[in-house]
Amino acid sequence: MTIPGMPAWRACLRLARRVCLALVLLVVVSSAGVRVHSYLLTRRIQTVLAGLRELRIDDSTEEELLKTVPGLVRVGGRTVGTGVERRYGTRIFTDDDRRWPGWIPEFFYSWSGDITKVKRPREVLSWTARVVHWLGMRHLAFSASVVVVDGKVTRFWYGIEPDVFLGWPVGYVMSVSTVHGFWLERGRPVPVNSLGDERPEARFIFYNGPFTLGAADASIGLDYTPDAPRELIAHAFEVDLSCFWSLRLCDSARQIAPNLFRDRQAVAEAADARIRSQNPCPDQILPGRVRYLPDLNVAVLEAVGTKSQEIRVGAAHWTEIVMDARLHEVLRGLPRGPWTGMGIDWAMPLALSAERVPYPRALYPKPGDRVLYFGGADFNSCRVIPATPSAIEAIRTAVPVPKRPGGELSFGANM
Repeated sequence: MTIPGMPAWRACLRLARRVCLALVLLVVVSSAGVRVHSYLLTRRIQTVLAGLRELRIDDSTEEELLKTVPGLVRVGGRTVGTGVERRYGTRIFTDDDRRWPGWIPEFFYSWSGDITKVKRPREVLSWTARVVHWLGMRHLAFSASVVVVDGKVTRFWYGIEPDVFLGWPVGYVMSVSTVHGFWLERGRPVPVNSLGDERPEARFIFYNGPFTLGAADASIGLDYTPDAPRELIAHAFEVDLSCFWSLRLCDSARQIAPNLFRDRQAVAEAADARIRSQNPCPDQILPGRVRYLPDLNVAVLEAVGTKSQEIRVGAAHWTEIVMDARLHEVLRGLPRGPWTGMGIDWAMPLALSAERVPYPRALYPKPGDRVLYFGGADFNSCRVIPATPSAIEAIRTAVPVPKRPGGELSFGANM
């Protein structure tokens, strides 16, 4: 409305100020609204995590599970051997269509980058999407699954997706799972890296999801057994989800699980120090292999002839040993040959970098030497080691965990 005697240009300016103020207030109120909504969802997630933390594998009953963990619904079941398996799950997320509510045009929430080359999920967003993202409209998705066999909780898993939806299959910024041991369904070999040897009862994951984000702290995962240290298990449930609703953005798994991230760094540093040492495959790693890898095959081989050859792939190069051997003794499982023309990669990758460290040449097998050969899993280090009396004794005396229904590594984790 124009005030009598007021110039037209001043009236227009006054109207523009009111419109701008109304727009600013609308943005502030909308931003506050979605942040409050996300905050309330994070509180629900924390309640579920608190319930999962109280579960005792192979001890908590199905009745206790449903009382302890809120929001669970039965999602399936099957007969496993002579037992009955039931699966429960829950999902807490911001948007039904896995994007943002329909009143936000697609234009404002679109990708502009190559998802396979980014270091942070937010880097795939267009500039308009980044503005919307900064205002608080972030993807928040939490999933949990629990397996019950014959009325007892035998395992559970939870995963938190990044604050930007990256597409299908879903990737996770953080995932935690319980297992009894490390084996996969349908007989696929379990991948085992140096972290798996360093901490066999609780294996950390560096790559976790369909996309390899360039930053080393972009995601974190943990698969732990009932033998894992209590402090480590506690850290797996100490999560900070404030970056999903606050002004601070979710840049890394380090923000969400700082204590668990420090645990992983400590294990990785210890593994790298071992790999760099003159004894990269000590006897101490062998009982853990036997105990937590029930599909493990171990054979004592006698080297008949060996030769080394240099392998070059681009700028990388390492030494491979080609060995002819004969089977001397079977220690575990059912090792299978052939034992001639065996190409063995003697360069072991580090956990904290892309560097590959060669096995000490003093430990290379010579004709007449006896070595331990490990199969039944996909080892990226220490597949072949000297068959010393102490190493053989460590393998003979270790007791493997039994394969229990529902206790396998079945969520596609990569160790």
